[in-house]
Amino acid sequence: MAAATLNINGQKFRVVPEDEYQQLRAAAQRQKREQRQDAADQAEAERRLKNPNRKTIPLKKLKAELGL
Repeated sequence: MAAATLNINGQKFRVVPEDEYQQLRAAAQRQKREQRQDAADQAEAERRLKNPNRKTIPLKKLKAELGL
């Protein structure tokens, strides 16, 4: 990444090429989407765990089914 540092009135600024800036911005947007999806998945898991009618499978039986 080619970048330059500018000092203006005691503040530092980084200048990067436009294509690299767009790549950084796209990566940040992907990360935000993934964080929102993770939060939604966690909320759904918590909602399902609170359901009193949910079926549970004993760990021993689950391991046997999965061959662990």
